[in-house]
Amino acid sequence: MLSINELKEIYCIDLRKDEKSFWEYRQALRYYHGDQIDPVNLRTILERRQSPVIENIFKLIINKIVGYKAQSIAEIKVSGRQQEDAATAMLINDILKVFSEDVGYNKEIIKRDKSLIFGMGVCELWIEQDDEGDFFLSLKSLEPTSFLIDAYSEDLNALDARRFHKKSNVDLEQITQKFKTEPFVKSGSSIDKRCILIESWIKEGNHYARYIWQDEGILSYEPKPFKDGSHPFIVSKYNIDAEGTWYGLFRDIKPLQDYINYSENKMMNMIGTLKAFFEEDAVLETEEFIHQASLDNAVVKVKSGALRDNKLKFVEHHNDIATISRKANEKRQLAKLISGLNDEALGISNARMSNEAITQRREAGLMGLQEYLNACDSMDRLIFKKAIDYISLYFTKQQAFKITDARVGERYFSINENEDNRIRVGKFDLSYKSQIKMQSNDEKLASWAEIIKSFSHDPALMSEMMLLMLKDMQSAQAADLLELIERKRQEVAQQGESVEMQIHQENLRLELEKKKAEILELQAKTKKYSSQGDLARGVAINQTVQNEALLNGEDVKGGNDSMQKGGIDLR
Repeated sequence: MLSINELKEIYCIDLRKDEKSFWEYRQALRYYHGDQIDPVNLRTILERRQSPVIENIFKLIINKIVGYKAQSIAEIKVSGRQQEDAATAMLINDILKVFSEDVGYNKEIIKRDKSLIFGMGVCELWIEQDDEGDFFLSLKSLEPTSFLIDAYSEDLNALDARRFHKKSNVDLEQITQKFKTEPFVKSGSSIDKRCILIESWIKEGNHYARYIWQDEGILSYEPKPFKDGSHPFIVSKYNIDAEGTWYGLFRDIKPLQDYINYSENKMMNMIGTLKAFFEEDAVLETEEFIHQASLDNAVVKVKSGALRDNKLKFVEHHNDIATISRKANEKRQLAKLISGLNDEALGISNARMSNEAITQRREAGLMGLQEYLNACDSMDRLIFKKAIDYISLYFTKQQAFKITDARVGERYFSINENEDNRIRVGKFDLSYKSQIKMQSNDEKLASWAEIIKSFSHDPALMSEMMLLMLKDMQSAQAADLLELIERKRQEVAQQGESVEMQIHQENLRLELEKKKAEILELQAKTKKYSSQGDLARGVAINQTVQNEALLNGEDVKGGNDSMQKGGIDLR
């Protein structure tokens, strides 16, 4: 454990190392907010009774870059290196989605993006616990000027740093409840009492210890706040110069911005400035002529013949103004080139070109942002990697989460219920891959076009893919088209149901007629067989009578005659 004097000495060493970076960072913020004219030039402009003019191209460039980055916020997807790691990877992806869908996540990431382009982005990832004992992840973007890094760190992400310091201006009453020793009041009024605290994370052995202190003494010491002995900070620097000073895009844009502002104010002065030369005998009163000629609307009396003899000469600055304006335009174009943007990317182009040409020029401009985008991507990976470390260490009890899925809507999932959904992450179990969380419609259309080309041989599949593409597009036209397609589908379905009903009813009618015919046929056969039976019985009875008569010696001729009708023998 370090003493208070050792902490002060370490803090001063790290502060001296970052003082130049802090000065440049604060200057970039001032320029971004329009404070771009130094006091000496500002005094000169005001003495001329001229309004200061600035053209804040620096803010235009920063806003456009941060806007592009906000449209393509990335998220990290993990996948198992082996088949048995797949289930764990799916659970971790779901937990990370809960973390990245939090209401404050995108806000903190956008704040980080702006700080990073000014020089350095710092995020603090903390593991917190609610009243029910469930853990959740919390991300906060820190102000770079309140954060110090090890003076001997050379890595852009400070992965080689052995200490970090965070300064906080906090409410005295809130902090007093956490510490036994009452912090000393440093700022604030008698009603709103504030104090300055410094939180230092020092590497001691293989883990980081946490110190909370003031100049008067140490308030708190934790030898190992996190189970894995890590610190909660993720750092990314835009660039580092030969002296180890971190800096942002402002360093490259500042000279161009200053020249543009100087040119604009110089041209405004030249437009309102008039130089007059005269011969002494051409004016009536010298002082009066000088005073009157310097006014915007002046009527000055001179001696007769002075204008005819060209004894008066007025000099204007039209040629000089054009030259300065041309040089200022060159600096504007150079500023766009250095920033990695062009007119299409900035949204200020009015040239008539094809969509393909605009897309190519826009992409060519955005390629210049690759250094900044790589820094953001590297920091995102570190954020999610630390989040996964926290998940594997702290998410050990049974816990339920709610997640929003694009296909099924809101759904719930649980962890640590059984062996199948238990969180266990090894050092080499997962691989990380960043992907765009939000894409523009142009990027989505380009991606879908390539997919549809690959399956153009299957018309049935293409129709379904077109529906998926329209659902993916976030535009009013796509929504209207989807509604039209759905309405047509319902009409076709209703028509199909009506035709099927008619066919079904006709089949029932035909079946009923068939049954009726079968019944009539059975009835006819029954009647026929009944008649044949009656006739057979009659013949049998007659034959019996004749046989009895023969046996008795009676004449049966008449009987035989009676059995013949129309020449047909019915026996």
